Amino acid sequence: MADYSEFPTTPTRWQENLWPEPITTPEPEVPAPAKRSVDPVSLVIGAVFAVLGLLVTLGIDLPDSVVWHGGLLWLLLIGAGVALLVTELRRARNRH
Repeated sequence: MADYSEFPTTPTRWQENLWPEPITTPEPEVPAPAKRSVDPVSLVIGAVFAVLGLLVTLGIDLPDSVVWHGGLLWLLLIGAGVALLVTELRRARNRH
């Protein structure tokens, strides 16, 4: 009868005694872990977000006209979104 098991069977002690040479199973080859690269776009966006969060938490007043009323903050948010989108598109293209 054919053995349709997913894993090979392990011989018992009496079966090992029947064979003159010892049975050895090959060790599976474990590939080396891939080196992870740093994503500079996400790193910069995270740093800017952390600095802005720290400034707001400490109560430091930023000029309203520059940051909150459509100035620097909106440009940073839109630029960060576009940069992340471009980075993901490049990664997807490199995978194929």
